[in-house]
Amino acid sequence: MKFLVAFDSFKESLSGFEVGEAVRAGIEIATPQESIRNCPISDGGEGSMEALLSNFHAEEKSVTVHDALMRPIVAKYLLLDKYTVFIESASCIGLANIPKEKRNLMKVTSFGLGEQMRDAILAGYRNLIISLGGSATNDGGLGMLQALGWEFYDANDQLIDTSTNPLLHVHSFSEQNKMPELKSCSITILSDVSSPFYGKEGAAFIYAGQKGATSEQILHLDCGLEKLANILKSKYDVDVQNIPGSGAAGGLGGSIVAALNGVMKSGIDTMIELTNLEKYIIQSDIIFTGEGSLDKQSLNGKVPIGVAQLAKKHNKMVIGLAGRVDTDLNEMNQYLDAFFSIQTECRTLEEALAKEITHLQLSKTAEQIVRLMNARIGIH
Repeated sequence: MKFLVAFDSFKESLSGFEVGEAVRAGIEIATPQESIRNCPISDGGEGSMEALLSNFHAEEKSVTVHDALMRPIVAKYLLLDKYTVFIESASCIGLANIPKEKRNLMKVTSFGLGEQMRDAILAGYRNLIISLGGSATNDGGLGMLQALGWEFYDANDQLIDTSTNPLLHVHSFSEQNKMPELKSCSITILSDVSSPFYGKEGAAFIYAGQKGATSEQILHLDCGLEKLANILKSKYDVDVQNIPGSGAAGGLGGSIVAALNGVMKSGIDTMIELTNLEKYIIQSDIIFTGEGSLDKQSLNGKVPIGVAQLAKKHNKMVIGLAGRVDTDLNEMNQYLDAFFSIQTECRTLEEALAKEITHLQLSKTAEQIVRLMNARIGIH
């Protein structure tokens, strides 16, 4: 049998590649003679660059920019060809870069992402692919636009500086100093969410709490996003509220579409294409996939479903593994032949997320599944 392991990261524990290596180790114990390919995959969020680097050669470029709290950070982006770069927003303004005790959505900004884009544009690249997942921000993308030359003003016509979240004060803006090179740029956005810009299903209400915002702060942020949507519509004649995914990364999706003529694409579909995953699936017999949590959100453009749908197109067996599995997931059965939680004993969340524990649990679970398969078909 030929095995393919294609995992997203287990957030706050292992990267997609590390998860795949743990599963590979378990399979090798049960069937040391079999072929196993580790092909990490992402839905356009954290781990996207790693997935691309694991599947084909691409040059990395390092640049010093700012994280979401405007602290200097060295981030990387990929040079896919002489015209195209791939920028993972989480590499500079990612939530993982901000300690929990310092997470404050009233202060964070997407300025660093704009700096990465600016660096690539000044280097001559004109096709920018930007993955939005994993950001620490909820500024409607205004920080990013500031880095590209936009100037935002408050109700007193005072210029808003770049040291904090500009969304809370914006009343008007000028784009007279924006980078002229943007006119010749094509920007593609990768997202795994369909959230609108504002409202009960929007960026603030759905995701701000996960980034450390209080209930009161969520209300302020949502109000700011609604106001910004009206400003953008007045200037660009684009109603970002009606664009699925405009609420991605705290509203970055909406601003890129409205102000930069960006095109929104499915993160998982684009990553499958970029990593040549379908070719590897065709060459395999059994596919292992998964992410940190298999739940209702997994059904909305996440890695396990994207991988499973492609595998089923070619009549392959698909097995899902996750750190956590919802008990009410009947819909998952139409995609995955079977799915398992890797937990084998009671642990605190902190213990369960420890790298060595996650690696061990993945390996042991994969080993036992393959041993069962071998017993079923008479392999010892």
